[in-house]
Amino acid sequence: MRVPLRPARVARPLLVPALVAATVAGGLCVVGATAPSAGPAVAQHQSFVPAAFAAGGGLTADQRRRADQLISVFENSTTTLQYGYAENINDGRGVTAGRAGFTTNDGDALKVIQAYSAVSPGNVLEPFIPELQRLAAAGSGDTAGLPEASYIAAWKQAAADPVFDQVQDDQVNQRYFSPAMADADQLGLTTALARAELYDASIQHGNGSGFDALPALISRTNAAVGTPAAAGEAAWLNAFFNVRVDDLQNPANSATQVEWSQSVDRVECLRRIAATGNVNLDGPLNITAFGVSYTIS
Repeated sequence: MRVPLRPARVARPLLVPALVAATVAGGLCVVGATAPSAGPAVAQHQSFVPAAFAAGGGLTADQRRRADQLISVFENSTTTLQYGYAENINDGRGVTAGRAGFTTNDGDALKVIQAYSAVSPGNVLEPFIPELQRLAAAGSGDTAGLPEASYIAAWKQAAADPVFDQVQDDQVNQRYFSPAMADADQLGLTTALARAELYDASIQHGNGSGFDALPALISRTNAAVGTPAAAGEAAWLNAFFNVRVDDLQNPANSATQVEWSQSVDRVECLRRIAATGNVNLDGPLNITAFGVSYTIS
């Protein structure tokens, strides 16, 4: 289970090709259903996202794909899912890697590698399991014993294997997407946007029992405005945005406050989509997050 205090990685440069019209823009997210406003074009890229994502969780296949691409923008500054990303971002959680930022200090990456080893024994990441088990047991962000450079190189090598990428997809579905959709079902949320927001929160905050985790955010929203049935889904979602922003700015673990507060624009981006009325996440979806504009087909 993801520890709910891993901050999002904020606004890194584009890492791999993606179908984006990237322009430098200022500040908060800008969205629209037509082409983005004119600006100094930086790059045109080609996109790839897995074709295997099927409809589910109350989302069509295209809605799920757009939700995944939105989260990829927030996590890795590209609409292309980053299976091979691996980096120590010096947030106390060791190496952060893969499409959902699996970390080494909490058993997050360990579970991915164990699942990979179950279907592909002898893979390049398998030798790291004993040290990852030690780190998870200690909750340690120390990476010297991996060692870090070797682990990062092995993760990148493994990402060339479609089996490893599928394992990452499966882990995301089992540990983040499905729990978030179960919460959405219990709340009676009907719009793709509201469901995508809970999915994004599950990825960033986790869905455990902590103060900063998705279930706690939901509880505080319900306490503030009532359930979606009582408040109306649009009003409830806006209140959830407010609760989540407050949590990012004032997390239970004050050590994460600086980095989490830098990720507020991922919430504001989704709020701006809501303001356009595009609750179905229809494409093309034009957004600006962390000062860069993207088009999601």
